Amino acid sequence: MAEGLSVFLAGLNLGGGLYAWSDVRVLATVITGVVVLVGFLLYEWRGTKTGILHHEIFTGTDGTGRTAAISMFLIVVEAMMATAYYLFYPVQTTALFDTEPMKVVARQEAFWVGCIIGSVLFGYWSTKYKTIRAPLAGGFFIFSCAMVGFSTIQPGHSVNAIAFATMSGFGFGVVLILVVAGVQLCTPHHLIATSTAVVTTSRAAAGAIALAMYAAVFRTRIEEKLPAYIAEAAVANGLSPDSVPTFVGAFLSNDTVVLSNTTGVTTALIAASVVATKQAYADSLRIVFIMAIPFGVTALAACYFLADINKLMNYGVDAPVETLHAKHHQDVEDHRE
Repeated sequence: MAEGLSVFLAGLNLGGGLYAWSDVRVLATVITGVVVLVGFLLYEWRGTKTGILHHEIFTGTDGTGRTAAISMFLIVVEAMMATAYYLFYPVQTTALFDTEPMKVVARQEAFWVGCIIGSVLFGYWSTKYKTIRAPLAGGFFIFSCAMVGFSTIQPGHSVNAIAFATMSGFGFGVVLILVVAGVQLCTPHHLIATSTAVVTTSRAAAGAIALAMYAAVFRTRIEEKLPAYIAEAAVANGLSPDSVPTFVGAFLSNDTVVLSNTTGVTTALIAASVVATKQAYADSLRIVFIMAIPFGVTALAACYFLADINKLMNYGVDAPVETLHAKHHQDVEDHRE
């Protein structure tokens, strides 16, 4: 798995930057990585029953095996969506709204405030009604709506961005706690450590793939749009077409000497180019959040197939080391007797 993932990610990082996507070096690494990963999955499926993906985890009765498998898929989706926020909300903030480090960090705190609120409220809902299906669907719906919101952000939408960050955190907090709970509740007790390791590994791998994928798309878009938008703003503000290439290169490299010696460069032109730069970043970042939306929609559909696990959501402990005095514990013991 490590070998296949490393080669696959190397190909994604090479494509669109150092080499074209059609370059043999990119295609060879991506295809090789995919083949190795597929081979790993086939081995875990047909070659062994006790590997990393232990078959007992996915063959439980009363829908528990299905729920464990879907929950692991949902943690992959969560990682794909969360990576869009983790990596590109700070880029969006510094490119469009504020570059002061303390303010950039302060704007990110809205996410964690939403996370706390979401995890507490939906955690209570899940505990009260002994279900994870509806709360999980609600969490993914909110998370997906936040991605839709981020895809609409323009340079002047500072407050909107903070609101969508809070919404993202709310959905994230719901999804993360309930997915892990679903896996651990549906896993045979002697395999809880294995299933938890699969969850964390799947999440990390999905995040790495999402990082490479989003970064490649963003890099391609910004390299295309940034010089084009600045050139368009320069011509619209009276700069001679012959001077545009020189101006764009100097502006992007912040070469004040060349800028001051370029005929036709004015304060208004510089201001228009700054606005064009922000718009180029807004339009390039937009595609990242648009790419994350289908993952959320897929997760919503997957939640429908989660089993009803209310019988498992009790206060029973499989192997207690001391007397438990938690609420409802006596009810559980009486039921067992």
